[in-house]
Amino acid sequence: MKSRTAVLIILLIIIADQALKIWVKTTMSYHEQIPLIGSWFRLFFIENEGMAWGWKFGG
Repeated sequence: MKSRTAVLIILLIIIADQALKIWVKTTMSYHEQIPLIGSWFRLFFIENEGMAWGWKFGG
């Protein structure tokens, strides 16, 4: 039962993550920001040009 709950939580997080990414790419302009909790918490639209953490591949 614990593993089923863990898998469900992981799936919900992945689905929410992908839905938010799709929403941002379809509704926001590049470098746009939306304040969610005043100026303390904002949603920015930026894109990573490299692989994970901005690492470049190749040279």
